[in-house]
Amino acid sequence: MLNRLRQIGPAIVVAAVVLGPGSITTSTKVGAAFGYHMLWLMVTLLILLIGVASLASWLGATLEKSLCQELSARLGKWAGWVIGISFFLIVAGFQSSNNMAVIAGIEPLIGEGKKLPTSAIVGLLLAVNLCIIGILYFAKNLYKQVEKIMKVMVLMMVAAFLVNLVFAKPSISGILAGLIPDFSPFSNTDQLLILMGLIATTFSVAGAFYQGYLVREKGWGPDKVREGFIDSFLGMCVLVGVTSVIMMTSAATFYGKVSPEELSDAGKMSAQLKASFGAAASWIFCFGFLAGAFSSFLVNAMIGGHVFSDGIGLGSSLQNKGARHLTALALIVGMIIGIASLVGEFDRTTTIVIAQASTVVGGPAVVAGLLYLGWRQFFKETAKPPLWALIITSFAMILTLAVAGTTGKNVISKIQTITAPAS
Repeated sequence: MLNRLRQIGPAIVVAAVVLGPGSITTSTKVGAAFGYHMLWLMVTLLILLIGVASLASWLGATLEKSLCQELSARLGKWAGWVIGISFFLIVAGFQSSNNMAVIAGIEPLIGEGKKLPTSAIVGLLLAVNLCIIGILYFAKNLYKQVEKIMKVMVLMMVAAFLVNLVFAKPSISGILAGLIPDFSPFSNTDQLLILMGLIATTFSVAGAFYQGYLVREKGWGPDKVREGFIDSFLGMCVLVGVTSVIMMTSAATFYGKVSPEELSDAGKMSAQLKASFGAAASWIFCFGFLAGAFSSFLVNAMIGGHVFSDGIGLGSSLQNKGARHLTALALIVGMIIGIASLVGEFDRTTTIVIAQASTVVGGPAVVAGLLYLGWRQFFKETAKPPLWALIITSFAMILTLAVAGTTGKNVISKIQTITAPAS
């Protein structure tokens, strides 16, 4: 068992990128808004994520080519391009949030209400991005180094947020009651937006899809399918488990006392924890928040650059120059937008609209691609993916379409706001 735990890695890398600033913030807001009542939703998302990640893992380990190459070979080059470009636009758009989150996680540590000077912000983000680009180009085995770093980052997050949960002293009866499905919050428009934010940040089909690439980077083939399933299960449990811990901490601390709107960034969340439990809890939270920001930093860009490179035919391995160059491009674009947003008057709305519009196309395309490859193997080939993973992924497709529809409405609304003539 200990040997198996040492071998896992691909799904931990996925968990590390999904457990970013957005996931931490939305789970905190949901806990403040609904208490323990949405824990059943986390169990549902866990089941769906295990199914999608397991199917992607099986396909990555057993197919001769990478996922985008297989789709391009069977459907045409356009299929790989759609997924590759969608991945890159999503990543490049939201990479700026990771840059901003680094500053948001550090500022509460230098003093309540204090802000870093412009020179410090620019210098810090330049240093972080240059350091990561250095790892990107000089690591001999990039996947192996990333896996080691992400295991440390995830361990830091688990430790930090578990300590905060101990501070909060959650209600056991409340937790058990929260596992009973309650759909009433979905009928309220304002509450629905918060819940859709949680689903969007936790239920990352892009991350699950990338599991199919990571098992190949790990060197797992058809003889390691079982290891891939175990890895997917444990990694998704860590992802949803940490998110649930943050939600339970927020439920015990903020529910009925603090409005979700008061928890819009790390500084405000940290200040609320400090008021409840003292400076120690505030520092521990910022420690975990920074771990989330740093863990998302490289892997988020890596997903976009790697899949984009494969989708347009520049190479399907992280060792290829195309994947590294495009990952570096995603890092640079995110840094520029992040710095411009923090120190200038740059409006990120347009960038976010582009990223969200990409998820409307990319999300369903990703799951549809997995289902196409999976069912095709199931009916036409001797090596068949597990039926349970195909069925769960089919249900995941329904949720993905629902999220895409809601996001699409949000995108249209923002486009109308941007293009509306000034009064």
